[in-house]
Amino acid sequence: MRHLVNFGLLFSFSALAATGTLAYFQPFSLSVTNIHVIAGFVTLVLVILHIVARVPYFRNRIAKGKHRVSARLQVLMIGIACGFLVYTAIYNLPPASWLIENSYEHKNSAQIVRSSNLVGFDQPAPHRKWIVRKSQDGNGSGLSINLSFREDLNPMPSIAVWAESTIGSMIETLFLEQSLAYSEVPLWEDYRTQRSHILPLWRHRYTLFSGISPSGEIDAVSGATEAHRFALDPYLQSGKGNEFVLCVEINVPKDSSDDFPDPLLGQPSLLYTCLVDVDRDDPYYLFELTGHGGGDAISTGNVQYDLEMIGSAKKMKDLFLVKLEKSID
Repeated sequence: MRHLVNFGLLFSFSALAATGTLAYFQPFSLSVTNIHVIAGFVTLVLVILHIVARVPYFRNRIAKGKHRVSARLQVLMIGIACGFLVYTAIYNLPPASWLIENSYEHKNSAQIVRSSNLVGFDQPAPHRKWIVRKSQDGNGSGLSINLSFREDLNPMPSIAVWAESTIGSMIETLFLEQSLAYSEVPLWEDYRTQRSHILPLWRHRYTLFSGISPSGEIDAVSGATEAHRFALDPYLQSGKGNEFVLCVEINVPKDSSDDFPDPLLGQPSLLYTCLVDVDRDDPYYLFELTGHGGGDAISTGNVQYDLEMIGSAKKMKDLFLVKLEKSID
């Protein structure tokens, strides 16, 4: 049993060390996180078994041995050192902060996109995504967004969903494809591609939030103002005449055509929008095709409205629907 526990600890700790290193130097990966959590649980169980088997040793060492005073002092010193490291990690103090500041997540925080903790996702079917945005305090309305695609669509498109004001300023990103969320140059169909080439309309609007343009330059005019906040909750309050626009941008790779011959990018991204009137009686809204992200949209973020040249890309969508979940007073 002792040898089994020892070898188990060797393998589980190796998995912890490997996945921890990957998480430190690489963008977030759900598979790496899953392995890290499982390895951590296995290590915890094995450590408990190891301690239980070694209780007589610890008892003799600390309580009865001739070196019990020095042993107790060693335990105390180790406990203080571990407590100090935990304290510095919680409050972001040196030396823990020195280590964190060199991690991938910290160095690339401006380009990492995470939705609000008020947003939930589900994929009840391979060609359907469901996005739910709850209100912060329960007094406002919520959103349920259903994105259904053709069942024969393969591969599935990359997707961004966001809310913006009626004058076109981003309020909040509700959903961004995980493969695009951690780098400005993600892998897209095994090719490194600028995020602004895949979903250019969303990316240019995101500059207002991140303060970093798609080219990597600092945008001096970005950030919240007295008239604009990066939170959807004020817009979800009823009885105040609130309106906002929900946007869905989609793009599938390798759908080239005569007008868009690029073998990877193919046809440009498509933008679907709907205007949400929080005080309207009917809670359902259909997204309508509005424009695309081709032409100079990649460099400027301006929506292109000439849809005549778009071919098969128009057929990806089955039904894009949003329901405004109104609060009960």
